[in-house]
Amino acid sequence: MNMNESDTDTGLEENGEPAEELPEETGKEEAEADSDAAQEGESPWVPPTEEEHRALLDIKEKTDSIFEELLRAKAEFENFKKVKAREAARDRAAAVRGFIGGLLPAIDNFERAIASADPGEGGAGGLLEGVGLIHQMILKLLDDHDVSVVEAEGRQFDPDFHEAVFEEEVTEGSTGDILEVLEKGYLHGEVLIRPSRVKVAKLVEPDQGGTES
Repeated sequence: MNMNESDTDTGLEENGEPAEELPEETGKEEAEADSDAAQEGESPWVPPTEEEHRALLDIKEKTDSIFEELLRAKAEFENFKKVKAREAARDRAAAVRGFIGGLLPAIDNFERAIASADPGEGGAGGLLEGVGLIHQMILKLLDDHDVSVVEAEGRQFDPDFHEAVFEEEVTEGSTGDILEVLEKGYLHGEVLIRPSRVKVAKLVEPDQGGTES
């Protein structure tokens, strides 16, 4: 039986080597590969358009602005808390000073009573001791609240802390020497609650000629 040439075509060249693939077949395989990649969700990167780029820049600008506003608001809130804390401290200090200012006349009377009392009088010794203990308790209370006595005894007059009630002429020492503390002054921390009321010296030249008869 005779065989047709088409029946004997095995894809081999006459020398027995396989025939080269045709360009059409190669292009077909590449197209199929691209199709498979597309089906798997691997789309090629496409650069943003000018409109999209502008939109992204606008979003970034708004985000930066919001962040700056948040930082500013945080700083203002921290300053607000500090101001309120200082105001609260000032209010507490003012309340303490008001209370102490009202208490000082009572302290003055306690000290006058102690200074003028005679322990030798009948029963006065025990009373004086009791008053002295109360006085010490009050002074301890003042010290616990940062209240201190204004230094005045033996010092020079200072108008920031002392009030001159009397002036006495002297021939020794210096003008402005504090000769006597008539009423103690008090400080709350570094704030003056009441100045010390004092008698101060006024230096004068001694009378060299004596007194005329």
